[in-house]
Amino acid sequence: MEVRILGPVEPSVPPKPAQILAVLAVECGRIVPVERLIDLIWGEEPPPQARKSLQVHISSLRRSGLPVEHRAAGYVLNADPESVDLHAFRRLVTRAGDEADLKVKAEVLNEALQLWRGTPVVFAQTLDVQRLAAAEAWVDAELALGRHAELIDRLGAFVAEYPLAERLRGQLMTALTRAGRRADAMRVFRETRKVLVDELGVEPGEQLQQLYRDVLEGSRDSRRNYLPRDAGDFTGRNRELSRLLDSDGGVWWIEGPAGVGKSALAVHAAHRLADRYPDGQLFVDLHSPSGALDALLRAMDVPSERIPESAEERAALWRATVGGRRVVIVLDGVTSVSQVRPLLPGSPGCLTLITSRSRLCGLEGVRRIPLDVLSSDEAVTLLQRILGDDRVSAEPDQAQEVARLCGYLPLAVRITGARLAGRAHWPVSKLVRRLSDERSRLDELVADDLAVRAGLELTYRALDENVRRAYRIFGFLGLPEVPSFLWAHLLDEDVLDQLVDARLLDVIGSARYRMHELVRLHARELAEAEDRQQEREDVVRRAVVAALSTVDGLTEQLFLAVPRMQDSLGIVATAARPTDKDAWFAREESLLTRLVERAAELGLAEIASQLAEVLVFAWFGLRNRYEAWERTHTAALEAVWRTGDLRLEAVLRCSLGQMHYKRDNLVEARSWFDTAQTLFVNMGDKRGEAVAMNGIGMVCRDLGQYPCALEALDRARELMKSQDLEGEAHALYGIGSIKRELGDDEGSFETLRLAESIYRQARSRRGEALAARGIGLVHRARGELDLAEDHIRRAHEMVAGTGDELLGCYTAQAWAKVLLRRGLFDPAEVLLRQALDGCRDVGDRFGEALVRRTVGEWRLAAGDHAGARVALTDLLPVWNDLSLPLWRARTLRDLGAVHACLGDVEGADRSWREAAELFTRLGTREMGEVRQWPAQWASRALSR
Repeated sequence: MEVRILGPVEPSVPPKPAQILAVLAVECGRIVPVERLIDLIWGEEPPPQARKSLQVHISSLRRSGLPVEHRAAGYVLNADPESVDLHAFRRLVTRAGDEADLKVKAEVLNEALQLWRGTPVVFAQTLDVQRLAAAEAWVDAELALGRHAELIDRLGAFVAEYPLAERLRGQLMTALTRAGRRADAMRVFRETRKVLVDELGVEPGEQLQQLYRDVLEGSRDSRRNYLPRDAGDFTGRNRELSRLLDSDGGVWWIEGPAGVGKSALAVHAAHRLADRYPDGQLFVDLHSPSGALDALLRAMDVPSERIPESAEERAALWRATVGGRRVVIVLDGVTSVSQVRPLLPGSPGCLTLITSRSRLCGLEGVRRIPLDVLSSDEAVTLLQRILGDDRVSAEPDQAQEVARLCGYLPLAVRITGARLAGRAHWPVSKLVRRLSDERSRLDELVADDLAVRAGLELTYRALDENVRRAYRIFGFLGLPEVPSFLWAHLLDEDVLDQLVDARLLDVIGSARYRMHELVRLHARELAEAEDRQQEREDVVRRAVVAALSTVDGLTEQLFLAVPRMQDSLGIVATAARPTDKDAWFAREESLLTRLVERAAELGLAEIASQLAEVLVFAWFGLRNRYEAWERTHTAALEAVWRTGDLRLEAVLRCSLGQMHYKRDNLVEARSWFDTAQTLFVNMGDKRGEAVAMNGIGMVCRDLGQYPCALEALDRARELMKSQDLEGEAHALYGIGSIKRELGDDEGSFETLRLAESIYRQARSRRGEALAARGIGLVHRARGELDLAEDHIRRAHEMVAGTGDELLGCYTAQAWAKVLLRRGLFDPAEVLLRQALDGCRDVGDRFGEALVRRTVGEWRLAAGDHAGARVALTDLLPVWNDLSLPLWRARTLRDLGAVHACLGDVEGADRSWREAAELFTRLGTREMGEVRQWPAQWASRALSR
């Protein structure tokens, strides 16, 4: 489905949902936090029920078929950005910026502008600026192609839409002049002056006034061009280049780290602007202010005998020489403000472009352009322009990987391109292999006089020793970002600011720092060469302790078969708790995962294991973050193997068993639990043995191996009795649920009530809710719907208080089934939709299948037999994949009823026969109900 927001929103929806859809479309594929949506839609004074209203509007969008999905931190339009006209517009503009062929550039920009149908309902001013920039770029291309006369009418329409856009009016003057309509061009200037004076109280800018003088007098030829050769393969920097090309002179400071392309941008812009600065285009590689002034004066044809000795007199002569002239000057490689001051011309008609690695202050009236690395596409395009289309198109994935390994740094990409260009027999994949080794990557990024390491080394050696040490610390930590809760335990903020000023570190967000990948490799090299091993390991150890002091205060009681099994190593949770835990962990998950891996790499097994386990109870286990769970524990386990600590190995194995159990990988989970149990028994660790047996019992229960499950859970309960309340309750819950499946209702009631009581003593609200739901399921199986609903509704309300969305999905599903049996289809459907969305959000395969089965039952009860058949049939391979025979049997039983309703007697018999065989093999309560099924479906009574 296409979404159009560059004008009235399409597909057409009511005003408020339209605004919400437009915001989500702008951020297509990215999560928009709920609070930001509320702020953008309702402003500073949202209605009291803004969250509820937002949910209602989101639901209406979903009913319209729009792929709006809920995430933990907000909502996302889960669609291809190309289906949104704004993103198609931006892609076309970016493509045009990279296009060397003027004809193609003009066509692409025209295609982009045609996507606009009116004024957007959100971000109108910001998006209008983008449209204006695209229009101006399109006009530039058309003018360069000589289409002056054809351009005038449409350009006049743009001027009418943007009456205050001086550059657009200047383009109209240019088109009119070149079309031989000089009088009309002068009239446009007079109209422009009147509009600007009347509306803004200002005169036209110098650039427009100069254009007016040129129309009157004719343009002058350029006299002096001392610029270096422009890069024929210049790529990207469209936004920054546009700012420079649109400028009316002044001083611009282009800043960025070594190799980011500062000089290339300045020189490229100066070449593009040469026609506007006909009195000279000058370039100075800074060494000293005095020498630079001498070079500039000579470039302006000042005789040697007239150049004074003192820097002050030279500066005065320089200002006098360029006074009243239009000159563009590039001052390259500035390291201090004192270098720049004497070189600045006094004439307002001059343009000065300064490039510097340092973020310097104290220069008045300067406009700054910070440069970062290229985008992925831009980096590949640069590589393509150096190598040619054939070699890159032959290995597109490898070209992307080369760009990534270069960190999208222009210098690094240019070096790799030069190396490949000089070795025509090398496939791109060969350089990928050579760059993949972090230890030697900087060695590979050398070509003739170009080297990434050399630029970084120059910047590093200019730092004070305490700043250099901070640089090495960042490198050795090996983290992509370092937030305040880590660096505050390691470094002084003033030192970090100096690294930022040296462009070796970037500030992102609030007090959060990021180091470019290649810079980090250089810093790590230096740390390993200049710091002792103990000092290096201490840095990582302190970072882990800092993380633990924050995360340990965010843990929760989870109803996992595996409880926390390590103490906190004496660490006190002193750090302030984040106000939004979900948003905090969503931001920090990858960093914390990498920190565990880094500690494990260095052999810090104990603290790596500690942080890995704490993260399970603070985030991974709560939100089903399986990939990070597995990465941290696998890394910690490898470190533990090297130390030979069998108890830590057993603990980590138990946690990995729990992870696989939650992922519904039951056979693999059993293997992890079995090995852990053996290790605990050999060590005489009773509590550890109990934890492993609890895990084994839950796995066997789900596999339908009830005797084995009861044996394991009875052993776990015996070992945990009076030692671990929550562990004992877990075992009792498992035993009670098995008794329910086997038809021992009284035994199930007794066991689950005891589990509920012990969960309450342990203050585990999640466990208490789980037990209450279990009791409700027994009542539901007995047809005691009032009692079933009382328990399940109470469980659902308890879960709502814990914020556990996944457990809430299970209580919602159980409640929906009670409502179905009462014939309350609409409220049951609402609960099922919520449960299905929730299970899908966290990737819970069993939960999703369980809800889908209930949806099939809902369709059967509602008389939608064809829909029920599709829903239930689709589930059969799912139960096979999950190794859950009991649920396959129950689905087959329901499918038999559907076939019977459709008059398919053979299909009903086939489904019921397989279901009966499974129930009999498992020994569950349903094996005694086989003969009742024909009567049951005839009366359309719901199955349990």
